[in-house]
Amino acid sequence: MKRKLYQLITMHGFAPTKKIAVSFFAVILIGALLLMLPIANQNGASVHFIDALFTATSAVCVTGLVVYFPAEQLTVFGQVVLMCLIQIGGLGLMTLVATIHLGFKNRLSVQNKVAMKEALGQNRVINYKAYLFRIVKYTITFELVGALLLALVFVPEQGFARGMFWSLFTAISAFCNAGFDLVGTTNLAPYVSQPIVNIVVMTLIISGGLGFIVYFDVRDKIHLLTKQHIPFKQFVKRLNLQTKIVFVMTTVLVLVPAIFIFIDEFNNPGTLGALDMPGKIFAALFNSVTLRTAGFSTIDYAKIYEPTAFMMIITMFIGGSPGGTAGGIKTTTFAVIALFVINSLKGRRETSVFHRTISLDMVATAMSVFTLNILFLFTGIMILSSATDFSLLAIMFEAVSAMATVGLSLGITASLPVLGKLIIIALMYIGRIGIITFLSSIVKEDKQKDIRYAEGRVMIG
Repeated sequence: MKRKLYQLITMHGFAPTKKIAVSFFAVILIGALLLMLPIANQNGASVHFIDALFTATSAVCVTGLVVYFPAEQLTVFGQVVLMCLIQIGGLGLMTLVATIHLGFKNRLSVQNKVAMKEALGQNRVINYKAYLFRIVKYTITFELVGALLLALVFVPEQGFARGMFWSLFTAISAFCNAGFDLVGTTNLAPYVSQPIVNIVVMTLIISGGLGFIVYFDVRDKIHLLTKQHIPFKQFVKRLNLQTKIVFVMTTVLVLVPAIFIFIDEFNNPGTLGALDMPGKIFAALFNSVTLRTAGFSTIDYAKIYEPTAFMMIITMFIGGSPGGTAGGIKTTTFAVIALFVINSLKGRRETSVFHRTISLDMVATAMSVFTLNILFLFTGIMILSSATDFSLLAIMFEAVSAMATVGLSLGITASLPVLGKLIIIALMYIGRIGIITFLSSIVKEDKQKDIRYAEGRVMIG
C-alpha cells in the first residue's frame, strides 16, 4: 500500500514532461478547492469554482491576474494558501518534491533525474542534490532579505504582525514573479514614489527572473575576480554563453521599455503626469521591470496610451530568462532568433555570438517555441474576441499577459465571461509549464523519428 501511494505521489511510470504537466495541474486543483472553503473567504462566503480555479491557476502559474482582490476577498488563511501556491508555482512542485525526497533518501532515480532536467530547463543530467539544495537556499535567502527590507515600510504602517505578513507575502510574490499583493485594489500604486518598496521589489523581480543557472555560473567563477584577481574583461569571457546573453537581454529589456514609458507617459495625467520627477523615474523603471512577467504595478494600466500598451505587449511576450521563475518565450529564445536573422542577413551560414556558435538544433528549438506561442496566442485572442465585447488591444494585452505569466491587465479580467476565464486559465497553464512541455505531454513520441528521406527543395520568401 505504501509503495503504491509513493508511486502515485512520484507519478511513477509517467514521462518526464507528463510529470511536470500533471504536477502543476494537481496543485492548481487542490489550491482551487482550498480557496473555495468558507474559512478562506471573508464573511465565510464561498466563491464560484471558476473564480477559485482562476485564482489558483494564476498563483501556481505565478501570473497575478485576479478576478477578485486577495486583500478584500480572502481571509488570512486564504492569503496563506495563496502564498504557498505562489511559492510552489515559482519553484515548481517537481523541484520541491525532489528536494524533500533527496533529504530522506539521498538519491534520485534515473527517471526522476530526467524529469528534473526537463523541469529546470537543463540540457544535461547533473548533480541534482547540490543543485536543488542551492536553489532552495538562494530562494529562501532572497525572499527573507527582501521581506526584512520591506518590513521597514510595512511594519510602521500596519503594525508588527500584519506588516511582517505583508512583507513576506510581497517578497515571495516578487521573487516568484507572481504580482499578487495585499495592499488593496490598486496594487502597489500607493508606493509609486517610495524608494525602499520600489528598489526591493524591482531587485527581487530581476533576481527571480534571471534564472538560477546564471547565479550558479557567476558564483562558481567569482573567485577568479576575488582570489586570482584577473581583469574584469577576462572574468566576463569565462562566463557561460547563456549568462552573457541573459545579462545583455535583461539590461536592454529593462532600460528600453523604461525610457519608452518615461517619454510616452510623461504628460499622461492618468499615469506619470501627476508625479514629480523622482516619481516619474521610479514609475517608468518599476513598470518596465514588472513587464518581465512580474505583474506588479504602480500606475493605472487602464489609462496608459496605446503605443505604451503595444510596447508592453512585445516586452511581455519576450519575458524573462530560463531556469528561473519568469515566463514568456524567454530572453534567450528571442536572442537566438534575432542573432539567426542578423547572421542570415549578413550571409553567414552559422549563428554566432561572443565567439561561440549556436547550433542549428538550438535555432530550430527557438523557432518552434516562438511559432507555437504565436499560434496558441492567436487562437486564444480569436476566441476571446468572439466571446467578449472588449477592444482588440485589451484582449491582446490580456492574452499575452496570461501566456507570458505576467499578470498585468487593462482592467478587463474580472469582467470576463466564463468562457473567457477558461481561455485565460488555459493560457496561464500552458505559459507556465512551457509550450514544448505541454505538447510533449499530450503528443506521443514519433517512433520513426530517426528515418531520413531524400532532400527536397522549396522556394522561400
